[in-house]
Amino acid sequence: MRKLYLFLILCCCLSWLPTQAQNWRPFRLNGDVHAFRGASADTVLTLRLDSAGVSGYDSVYFFNRTVQRINSFAWQKSRNNQFGKLMRYNAPQRTYTLYWQDDPSPLLLDRSLVLKPFVPVGTTWSSAFTDYGVTTTLLSRGTSLIDGVMDSVVTFQVRTGAIIVLSKNFGLVSGPANLLFGVPTPKILTLTRRPAPAGLSYYNPLTLLDLQPGDELGYNYQQFTFNPIGCATGTILRRVLTRQLTTDSLVYTFQEQSRTVYNGAPGCVSAGTVVSPIYMVRFAASRSTGQWRGLGLLIPLSSPLLAYGYEPLGAGASGILMGYPVVSSRPGGACGGPATLLLEALFRSTGTGAVYGPGLDALNQQLFSAPGVGAVRQPEHELVYTRRTINGTVQTCGSRTNFGTLLPTKAAQRASAFQLYPNPATASATLKLPESARSKVVVRLLDSVGRVVQEQQLAAGQTTTTVSLQGLVPGVYVVQLQAPGETTQHLRLQHQ
Repeated sequence: MRKLYLFLILCCCLSWLPTQAQNWRPFRLNGDVHAFRGASADTVLTLRLDSAGVSGYDSVYFFNRTVQRINSFAWQKSRNNQFGKLMRYNAPQRTYTLYWQDDPSPLLLDRSLVLKPFVPVGTTWSSAFTDYGVTTTLLSRGTSLIDGVMDSVVTFQVRTGAIIVLSKNFGLVSGPANLLFGVPTPKILTLTRRPAPAGLSYYNPLTLLDLQPGDELGYNYQQFTFNPIGCATGTILRRVLTRQLTTDSLVYTFQEQSRTVYNGAPGCVSAGTVVSPIYMVRFAASRSTGQWRGLGLLIPLSSPLLAYGYEPLGAGASGILMGYPVVSSRPGGACGGPATLLLEALFRSTGTGAVYGPGLDALNQQLFSAPGVGAVRQPEHELVYTRRTINGTVQTCGSRTNFGTLLPTKAAQRASAFQLYPNPATASATLKLPESARSKVVVRLLDSVGRVVQEQQLAAGQTTTTVSLQGLVPGVYVVQLQAPGETTQHLRLQHQ
């Protein structure tokens, strides 16, 4: 029995060793997003490992694919991310290697940075930088505060002077951008927050769209046409009906209504105004992946694409949708604050190989999203009005005037059923009720400071009455209708 216990203890120890070796991996293998700052003060580069394989004794993990800018208006798909194409782990040697594939030509050598976090302090080895070797030394071991959490770290120094820091639990803390460790004074990228799933990082749905039932978002609409005058303008208003939060999802249900005004310009449809019915719109997001789904326009974030990551634009389209880095100072909408997230549609250029560029005119599509309100600027639409409940306080940005008749409240719907004419009036106005009056319906006329200047009680069954303006000073008055157990109605009356 004693031998059996010893055998079990030995098995546990052996299984523990590989786990400990994996603790020092530069990048997590579960799809967590790693975020680095260093390109500029307000810019964060995000990346992750998104696939894996085996090569000999090595486990091979590939970074998410990106595009790289080749000039001011052109992009090209790249094999590499910020720290290369892939990460290798050699189990027998307990060694990690970040590998950058620079060119498919066999005449050019790639570069590979070798990291050995388990060797004694002072140990030196060689990494390959293009066509020559660069020595790397494990300089020290210690602890450091990583995004508010204390963790063990090892520090490496490359012969060129570059310092690389690796955390036991959170991976690479700092390293050379584009894996340029073999050049003097390379640009160093530094971890800006602990790795986490996309839905818990900068693409967190709870941060991106933070609304409560009753909150409203209003957008201006400018139809794109090749007519320089334009054919139509309009507004769209959304009101939150429900917000549902579960352990793995966030779901919003909105009411939505739009008004479109057609100007009848040459080459356009006839002039007129179209008010849509009230639609129900539903958006849902994964709290793990940050992915949104829903029908309609103005989705909070079309896709949680990492910095310079891309995906196909759609069926039949010869283009891609690209994500930009997270930028805290990027201009957003008038009521949205900084647009930290930006996506752009890029289209493949004809006759230039695999080169992509932004579209022209209607195809120039950029999608800006800001924390709290989601989409702030998209093709043809811009957020110009918000009414949000923040920490129990209602805060408003912009004016609701242009959206006044859209999504009427129940009180407004009831008020609109009353008719008061003529308005403006000189001597008197007629008030018409939508249905026969019940008992004790009181009609009052209030002046501009709220004083009662006239009062009458309607008889049961009465549907109209006359509001006299004789002897009153011209100005704005309010006709007030009050019935027991019902909401008081107020109608504006202009006396000339």
